[in-house]
Amino acid sequence: MLKRREFLKLGLTGAALSCLSPGCEETAAPPAPQPSDEVRELTDGRTLYDDFDGSGNLQAYNWQDLAESGRLSSVLWESSQGAEVVRDPEASALLTVINEAGEIVGAVPHVPGMPCPSSKKLFWTGARDGQFEAGSGVVRITKGQVYGSAEVLPSDGRGWVLRLTSSLNHLMGSMLTSPREVDFADFRTFSADVMVPSAATALSFYAALDYHTTIPEQPPGKSWVSDIGIHKLSNGQLNLFAQCFNVNSGMGGNYFLLGQAQFDTWYSVRQDILTRKEDPTLGEKQLRIEYYVDGVLREWVIPADSDILLDPSRLGWGPNRLLINFVQEAGGDGIAYFDNVKAVYRNRIR
Repeated sequence: MLKRREFLKLGLTGAALSCLSPGCEETAAPPAPQPSDEVRELTDGRTLYDDFDGSGNLQAYNWQDLAESGRLSSVLWESSQGAEVVRDPEASALLTVINEAGEIVGAVPHVPGMPCPSSKKLFWTGARDGQFEAGSGVVRITKGQVYGSAEVLPSDGRGWVLRLTSSLNHLMGSMLTSPREVDFADFRTFSADVMVPSAATALSFYAALDYHTTIPEQPPGKSWVSDIGIHKLSNGQLNLFAQCFNVNSGMGGNYFLLGQAQFDTWYSVRQDILTRKEDPTLGEKQLRIEYYVDGVLREWVIPADSDILLDPSRLGWGPNRLLINFVQEAGGDGIAYFDNVKAVYRNRIR
């Protein structure tokens, strides 16, 4: 699983990395707060953290977003090498026009629903798998499926997205830093759209949303993680998966197969953390993690370390939230795309 050297390559701050070594038992005391009339509150986690198109981290005091279009804002993210904001690779060629004989019609642009010289009737059909946002919401396009011509029109796609690329056998990614550390009791919801392209050639890797912390009281004080995302196996299969794992124990953990995935296809994945405040059936020192794909609950787990995770004084580095690309077997490029990140952030309200 995740080792110290993998985080060293993540390129995070020295203060964060200091607690990854075995036997790390203490965290540095936070600096004294500066006098200020600012008021900030944690959002509910279902609000937009960053869509890489300029929306996210809305500040109620001036109704402005902290997110910046086409780039990773230094206020919101800390990233390793290999992270960049790019145009959505699925934005183009989602739809094409065919006639009643199934022949591609090149006489475009044309008036939707109206015939052109080569045909008496035209159809919009999926040229490749993908999705775009229409006025009524997200429209998923399936290759070969006919959509008609009146309702579905070509789109510029989802705009800017985050791409994580690595050919090295290690973990890399982008960490949410607004704020960086949030207590597990306040995490609530962490979600994003994720896609693995067919251009990814690494033998085995996964693209995931990652909750991460260390537990110093459990020697050697290594990582505890909870992930959900897409896993490419060495046999070429692509799976939706989730896992909850304590590296200290070195035993088992929970790995959930959430279904098969397709290359070049966006999936919305989410992990929710619930405590007794949200679910009275849980014990006072229990938390439950729920894993969702496209809005559907697929699996859940109550970690054995719940009592530790709910007590910030017993944790070391973290808890943190990351978008990760973890190459498990070198021999090609691991490529992961992310978009529409939703998570708790501190909203300045005055």
